[in-house]
Amino acid sequence: MNARIFFLGTGAAMPIVRSLPCIALKVDSDIYLIDPGESCQARMFKSGLSPLKVKAVFITHGHGDHYLGLPGLIQSMTLSDRKDPLILAVPRSFREILAGLFKTGFVKPGFKLELRDIVSDVFYIDSKISVRGFPVDHGIEAYGFSITIGKKTICYTGDTAPCISTIESCKNVDILIHEATFTSIYSEEAHEQKHSTALDAAETALKAGVKLLVLFHISARHSDEEVYIDAYRVFKNTIVATDKLILML
Repeated sequence: MNARIFFLGTGAAMPIVRSLPCIALKVDSDIYLIDPGESCQARMFKSGLSPLKVKAVFITHGHGDHYLGLPGLIQSMTLSDRKDPLILAVPRSFREILAGLFKTGFVKPGFKLELRDIVSDVFYIDSKISVRGFPVDHGIEAYGFSITIGKKTICYTGDTAPCISTIESCKNVDILIHEATFTSIYSEEAHEQKHSTALDAAETALKAGVKLLVLFHISARHSDEEVYIDAYRVFKNTIVATDKLILML
């Protein structure tokens, strides 16, 4: 099984230095998209990823930087004459909003779209991948994902303040992709906004016993070096995700 993680966007809220969040998991020829931020389909094309190959889209929560690329993605799929159905898994409270959007006709998929609720359990599984949701602390209904691809395990937190559910759900995973919106000098601001610092992410990685920590969702106010140093002093096997980074599984 050939599996890779494409970091199509790694920033937070304002696309000044980095593109807005978007991760593509490519397993053989199938693609699974996580948090389609604005212009995600353009970044897919530039990375050689076809929207026609996307089997499912998983959205952690209903803040705009994590889903506003969805209308454009669906439009590109339709213009490319997509026929295969698409699974779209979102928190239940956000599903009602999306369903209303589709009813307005503002977004008109030319293919079958299956809306599915994310739950604190396995909510998606096929022959190549399984995805389990776990609740995180972001002030609204929000989930992280525990993902199994063959013998490899990945955890993705989405946006969250430090929380025990991340530690419990990500025990001993191969890769933890943890939001690190700020460095620890802004820890008070981070926690008030229900976000994590790079140091928070490192402490979570240490407690969970993960093999590799990937810092994600970085504010434009911080350099890669600042973010890396903040985490490295606690968890050595750390990298900072950058747009266009590709990790092999």
